[in-house]
Amino acid sequence: MIAHISDDGVHRKESVAEHTQKTVFLCSEKGKECGIPQLMSLCGLLHDMGKNKQSFSDYLQADENVRWRLKGTVKHASTGAKYVYDMHHAAYGSRKYMVEMISYAIAAHHGLFDCVDIEHSDLFSKKLSQVDAYEEACRNAERDYLEEYEFDKLFEEASDEFQLVWNKIGKVWFKLKPLLKAKFPEDAREMLLDCKLFLLACFQRLMLSILIDSDWESTSDFMRNVDTLYKQSEFAGKEIFGQAGENFAEYMRKKKESVDGSKLTEKEKNIFDGRNALQEECIRFAKHPAGIYCLPIPTGGGKTLSSLAYALEYCQRHPETERIIYVSPFISLTEQNAQVFRDAIGNDEWILEHHSAVIRSEETEHEDYRRNQSLKYDINWEEPFICTTFVQFMNTLFSDKKESIRRMHRLSNAVVIIDEVQAMPLKCVNTFNYMINFLNAVCNTNVILCTATQPTLEEAECPICYSEPEYMIKNRSNWFDKFERVKICTAGMERAHTFESLQDEIVRQTAEYQSILVVLNTKSAVRKLYDMLKAQNINVEYLTTNLCAEHRSDKIASIKKTLAKKQEHIVVVSTNLIEAGVDISFECVYRSMAGLDSLAQTAGRCNRNGELEWGMIYLIALEGENSGNMEELQRNIGAAENVICLYNRSGEPDSILMPRWMDEYYKTVYSDGADKMNFPIEALDTNVVELLSKGFMPKEIKNLMNQAYQTAGRAYRVIDDESFGVIVPYKEGGELITAIQETSDAAKIKTLIRKAQRYTVNVRGSQLKKLEGFVQPISDNVPNIYMASAPGAYNSDYGIAPEWEILIF
Repeated sequence: MIAHISDDGVHRKESVAEHTQKTVFLCSEKGKECGIPQLMSLCGLLHDMGKNKQSFSDYLQADENVRWRLKGTVKHASTGAKYVYDMHHAAYGSRKYMVEMISYAIAAHHGLFDCVDIEHSDLFSKKLSQVDAYEEACRNAERDYLEEYEFDKLFEEASDEFQLVWNKIGKVWFKLKPLLKAKFPEDAREMLLDCKLFLLACFQRLMLSILIDSDWESTSDFMRNVDTLYKQSEFAGKEIFGQAGENFAEYMRKKKESVDGSKLTEKEKNIFDGRNALQEECIRFAKHPAGIYCLPIPTGGGKTLSSLAYALEYCQRHPETERIIYVSPFISLTEQNAQVFRDAIGNDEWILEHHSAVIRSEETEHEDYRRNQSLKYDINWEEPFICTTFVQFMNTLFSDKKESIRRMHRLSNAVVIIDEVQAMPLKCVNTFNYMINFLNAVCNTNVILCTATQPTLEEAECPICYSEPEYMIKNRSNWFDKFERVKICTAGMERAHTFESLQDEIVRQTAEYQSILVVLNTKSAVRKLYDMLKAQNINVEYLTTNLCAEHRSDKIASIKKTLAKKQEHIVVVSTNLIEAGVDISFECVYRSMAGLDSLAQTAGRCNRNGELEWGMIYLIALEGENSGNMEELQRNIGAAENVICLYNRSGEPDSILMPRWMDEYYKTVYSDGADKMNFPIEALDTNVVELLSKGFMPKEIKNLMNQAYQTAGRAYRVIDDESFGVIVPYKEGGELITAIQETSDAAKIKTLIRKAQRYTVNVRGSQLKKLEGFVQPISDNVPNIYMASAPGAYNSDYGIAPEWEILIF
């Protein structure tokens, strides 16, 4: 029986037995990462059982037109699911859950589906009851390969592994039990049941991740004529982390030597010494086992380097560590952190910078590997260092897209540093908390929540379970005192500026300050003020994500040179992309009203190194900024205004950016937005937490697991209008476009796509049709990769040309 036919013109054939052997091998190897090699081997053994029938072999060997006509009619994914379900579903206790989860993983390995749909129909049972040529497929599988795997023994070993996972999930449940009973005494019982089902849904996704990744890798190897069983791993983690640690130590030594202490002011010296002391404290913390920890370093305290120093030391002390993943809320911050990683560890090949979905693919349950080219180029987080965005991270954990699902198991035995965690959208909080609890408990993921403005996640309805000790540094309030270097003026909140009055004030302030930063909430506001200041002959720079990453980096480098020379005035107008991770310092900053966390991040760009006795931050309201439809921003502004009023009335001498005021701010945000934190889906009158726990519930209960995985995955969009990356012809971007157009080599295209991350601008997926003439596929060979094609579409000042700007994030 045939599983695949190669698309290399030779038409090599791979039998189902051969593909199964390779998939079982990969499932076992990947399953070892989280202690489930036999459980995953069982999934791999049965996943393509339905291909053992003549109709599937005939389908594969038919010409392209026939295959296209028959697409979706010759199904195979449910056969192995029915086989294990019928044989073992009568079991009791945790085994019954395990059988359902193995069965679902097999049935869904070509695409998620809801166990029970919104009409309360049991789709899972329906799939298992409508399997074509079931007896033929089982008979052929048993004859060709199934018996040699000792199925009954494998099932018993898988059951033992599942029981260990069950116990780990139970430990999380017991941690949460007293918290929920104390806070929600009447609802705790139902909430705890939902919690258990949600955590099991997380494990279901982990199983799918390993199976899908193994299946895709095995198939890709066959198509490229690579021997799956004997190929060498591209990355050797232990050796790489050892060398990276040595490179980092040398980088830090040179960095410290480059600072001439005799020329520092007392404040600059205190900040320099404080950063070094914080880094040493983080390194010492690496002795602790994998957990969920907070790293509350003040803005300007060197979070990126301190957390990287910690992660490298942790890898040395805990050799099972597979990779270091650095998650940032904004593309701009991901770019900055990736550059820090490149500079600090000294090898670009070890680092994946992943923020834009360069490959735009359509989801389908149907398999035709000769048509589905995207799996060859897919970014699956195999590198030892990953710098990615919060959007990509949460896609990996919740999206329905298979390229996202397959990455999830890469989080096992990883250090995951989540930078600026306070920037997480409110709707994501509860799903994030429960998933992080799962990753730490079951996948041995070491999670570091890194921020200057620590949100009170443990106070949420679905709380996070911090480890002991919770904080990686001691006496956090003392550190905030040490790094205090700005004064904040709130008088501008009382009477809103117009664009004209703000322009006039900034022009006046250039007489007093050599460098001014203006941070506004929308791109349109940034563009308008930039044009107005430029018309006044002010030396002004524009920064938004309408510029590709490389362009932004070039602009920031140019701004830094101007600031360092201290010979000419400069004004920078930016969105919040400059608020975090950009090592840059201005004498004066204007910040359009936002949440208190954003104000704290902006403060990190003012008098960053203590060059002045005090930097000045002016908090303002701005008419016509067009932020009224940004619901979460408006909610955060309201909470910030309340806390600022409390602070002003208190007469306290400490800064409003101190932890106690930030705690007050988050309590207000979480209290006011409690009904928004379960990721609500208003059109269905439900939420993601509910869909991934009890689901829609069937009319007649046949199974223990009834989650609506597909509906939850499709709804889970961190950004409401999903975007994809368009490669733009800025600098090397043009050469990359040409190189992709001129090659058909899959490995080379994958390398080029990695490089293209820095030359992409994110475009709203819903606007693709309106962008005809501006955006088009790079070539017929790779139709799912897009480029900016219109002449003059990319501008040296604004990035995306003005006439297209309204369609771009």
